[in-house]
Amino acid sequence: MNFRILSLPLLVCCALLLPACGGSSGSDSDNSYPEAYVQLYNGSPNSASTSLYIDDAALGKASYGNATGLYARDEEKTTLSLRRTDASDKVVEIMSQDINLSDGHKSLYLMLGDYKDPELIEHKFERAELDDHFTLHAISAVADKEYDLYVAEAGASLTDAHLMGSLIFGELFQAEYWDGDSDSANWNLDDYVVYLTEPGKTEVVYESGTMAFNFETEYVMVIRSSTGASQNNLIVDLIINTARVPSYKDIRAGAQYRFYNSLDAGIGLTATLKGNDIDRSADVAARELSAFSSVKYGDYQISASSENAQWAFNNRLLTLNQGESKTVVLYSNAQEQLSSLAFEDSDLPQVYEHELNMVNLVKDFSNIDIYFVRQDETVETAEHKLLNLGFAESDDISLPSDYYEIIALYDDNSGNQTLLYRTQSLAIDEEVNYVVSVEPDSSSASGYRIALLH
Repeated sequence: MNFRILSLPLLVCCALLLPACGGSSGSDSDNSYPEAYVQLYNGSPNSASTSLYIDDAALGKASYGNATGLYARDEEKTTLSLRRTDASDKVVEIMSQDINLSDGHKSLYLMLGDYKDPELIEHKFERAELDDHFTLHAISAVADKEYDLYVAEAGASLTDAHLMGSLIFGELFQAEYWDGDSDSANWNLDDYVVYLTEPGKTEVVYESGTMAFNFETEYVMVIRSSTGASQNNLIVDLIINTARVPSYKDIRAGAQYRFYNSLDAGIGLTATLKGNDIDRSADVAARELSAFSSVKYGDYQISASSENAQWAFNNRLLTLNQGESKTVVLYSNAQEQLSSLAFEDSDLPQVYEHELNMVNLVKDFSNIDIYFVRQDETVETAEHKLLNLGFAESDDISLPSDYYEIIALYDDNSGNQTLLYRTQSLAIDEEVNYVVSVEPDSSSASGYRIALLH
């Protein structure tokens, strides 16, 4: 564990009307913000959802690319610790550190780097009112790479943008506004755009969409890498004084997709994607999940057909946004015709926790219940479950790494449960994006099966 403090004597505030944010219009910071304030941002790309504790009091938690809320504290000298919950529901301490909090100041803690040995950056500043202005600091959470940060008014190109400074991992700096006025050298509330280049170069490696800076507060901009299905794309987060962290993907980033053929054994399909000067086909065997394919973002049409065209559909819309990954499931609908559904794959780290996408392809029941049962659990005591998943619907669930029996049931709401299928104990512990499909199976005694795919 590494603990570093970047303490900057800045006059900043929050205009959001939250209890911890103040909201007074007085100019005396001691009156407007009489307590100490603390917040955590999670910038560790292989992390679990992490809880912030102050003096053993749990305040909130943040997953990768997110922050806790802002909390007011009475203590001055106290202990900060970061913790996660493991597969056995035990609380595991990631790190602990004695800290000093100050009345009228906010301490923002940014957890960066490898989760096994994270760096903790403290950004501490005095809070005060900022009339019609904001301040901006920037930091990189991308290890082993450096970038030049440019900011411009919304709609401007890189040519008209202003160089703010170099982004180096773990080093926070203040971005100076280029057009300060007689009232304030701080930034005007407005819409802006961000560009990143490699140091000293002019080729853009990241371009944001329009960023709205609407609040009279201090913004902290974090540059990080995407995780999950779409890895290594750059993302810009804006931290203020709430748990909501606006994230901006690269508007030039590509997308990716994959197909799953859920039809019974022996029915192979050819799936085709067209659009944006692309015409691409892939053969997908029965019960096969294809690898991801990368394309430019945009709107596409997809078609699929079996060799004898007994199973086919044409020209379904598939929208792939910047930095997005989607799985397209090919299945037999209620009319025994080939159809499709699509869902977005998670962009969160799949290391300690796994966000599974589940799909119900069983048309014989109005809905089903899916249970993830660990060794010391039963269906009745299982902590992790998804209830009332309708036919041709998908949903997601987050599970800690562990072994699970996956059990699918139909409950008629009269106390009768029909067991559709149960798997053996399966390890859900790889750094992949899992899909769970409950589907018909003519070779199964029950007529159904559960497929765990990745």
